[in-house]
Amino acid sequence: MKRSRLLFLFFLLLLTHGAMARRVPLSEKKIIHFGWVAPFTPQEFLDCDLADLDSTCPFDGIGLYACLNLKRGDKVIEYRLPFQVGAPQMLTEDDFKELIPAYLRLQETRLKHNFIRQNSSLFNADWFDEEGWKRTLNNFSMLAWLAKQTKCEGLCFDIEAYPFTGQPFRFRPELGHSFEETAAQVRKRGKEWIQELNRQYPNLTLFTFHWTSQCASQLYAEQPELLNFTPTGLQIAFINGVYDGAPETMKIVDGNETPGYRAENASDYDRILANATLYGDAWIDDANKQKFHKITSTGISLYLDRYAGRDFATDNHTQLLATNIGNCIRYTDEYVWVWCEKGNFWPKICKSELKFWNDQLPHCTDAIEFGRTISLKHIRENASPENLLKNSSLDAAGEGEGHGPGQEPSPLAHWGQWQSTHSPRGTITAENGMVRLVNVTDGSIAQSVKVHQGQQFIAKARCKVEGAPCNPSLGFFFRNSKGTGLWDIQCNIPFTIDLGDGWMGVNVPIIVPSGRDITSLTITVGTNVLKQIEGDKGVLFDDIELHPVVLPWDAK
Repeated sequence: MKRSRLLFLFFLLLLTHGAMARRVPLSEKKIIHFGWVAPFTPQEFLDCDLADLDSTCPFDGIGLYACLNLKRGDKVIEYRLPFQVGAPQMLTEDDFKELIPAYLRLQETRLKHNFIRQNSSLFNADWFDEEGWKRTLNNFSMLAWLAKQTKCEGLCFDIEAYPFTGQPFRFRPELGHSFEETAAQVRKRGKEWIQELNRQYPNLTLFTFHWTSQCASQLYAEQPELLNFTPTGLQIAFINGVYDGAPETMKIVDGNETPGYRAENASDYDRILANATLYGDAWIDDANKQKFHKITSTGISLYLDRYAGRDFATDNHTQLLATNIGNCIRYTDEYVWVWCEKGNFWPKICKSELKFWNDQLPHCTDAIEFGRTISLKHIRENASPENLLKNSSLDAAGEGEGHGPGQEPSPLAHWGQWQSTHSPRGTITAENGMVRLVNVTDGSIAQSVKVHQGQQFIAKARCKVEGAPCNPSLGFFFRNSKGTGLWDIQCNIPFTIDLGDGWMGVNVPIIVPSGRDITSLTITVGTNVLKQIEGDKGVLFDDIELHPVVLPWDAK
């Protein structure tokens, strides 16, 4: 009953999340690079060999922050927009002209899905300052114009309250307005802001590192006023203003920065989608909830620097990275974004003291490329011919062995057997290099192998039902270091591949979950019959195999 409730909740989450998300097919999902070590200046793009942008880069796009050289009279001002608090300069199209041919070169590479990146520094902390607001609106408008001119997907807006941005979303009572008055003004500004962005770039994608995913608990969902006097206190008003003015044809991506950075295993990614379902619209005005669900999608983040350190229980950080890139790809609606600070993916272009990422984390680029393509088909295609199961010929010679509590030695060397104590037992016998189960109402043979998290396998077997109808299956489950079965992730797969002459086959991909105490994998083949029949011939099993998947870095 407990498992049934968990399955029901899981499918409910899928249904509700699918209703709100603009989900794309797996093959159309993208991985975007963000960080401070990447090409940014016009010279870096214009002077480089295009092959150098592609050859060491496993991404589909990058976040670009505009590095400008402003000509003001007889002066040239180096102007980096993420650090220009209050937008002191009124920008024009001419200020961005040299960036256009530079950024357009990216369309000749794999980096085609790019975003012009900006934080909240361009906002004036005085939301009632009309002149300041004109400057802010103009400068964001120019960024949207730049994104459209350079075929970027849209803008990346980082709303986080960094101290160097001036924290414009902090309520300032010293400016002479109440919180309620200020929040109403900020909501008005949010509407004007998104309308101007869409005027310059109709139906753009607004990519955010985090958005309403900041609401990740029942407390903040029900009492958002607790945030009023924090550095982010006015963000809820601004976000609602954005939905007041956003057309239903644009996209807003919530990048889930904090939970994605912390995620280590599939359960953590489950929680990201659960929080999106439970709390994603908690801060949204009822009038905008329908629009919110229509245009807002879930992105997933990954903090690459964690994998270059010693922040996980496993020592195999390369394999864990591949696994979690795969998790990100499966769980996101469209975009995965990777934040990187400790290494350099473009060593021939970006002059930096930081090492190439493959020197920071062995086979880093291979892991990202492999992780994005992890699929059941991919696992099947990369299985080794080596069979890890002992006595796969099902020879009766030698002594069987039990593989955990409740199991007993079988007639087959190295194999254990199990039959339920709650129903009549049948017989399990070796027969000409096969094993026959007769009148087994609920039972199997089993063998265990040592494993570690992230490993991938293909399990195979074939069977032939020669007696009463039954339900043969190949199953697998895991045990922890204490020998306890992890029954929440066990699985039994029926034989569905028609091999001819009455034989049926099964081919099962297996991925050892990360972030769990798992030391062994147990493979079972078994069956159950509804009614025991005297003289029944039962079911034959043969060719039971477990093949490891060869990972690219292991092959090298």
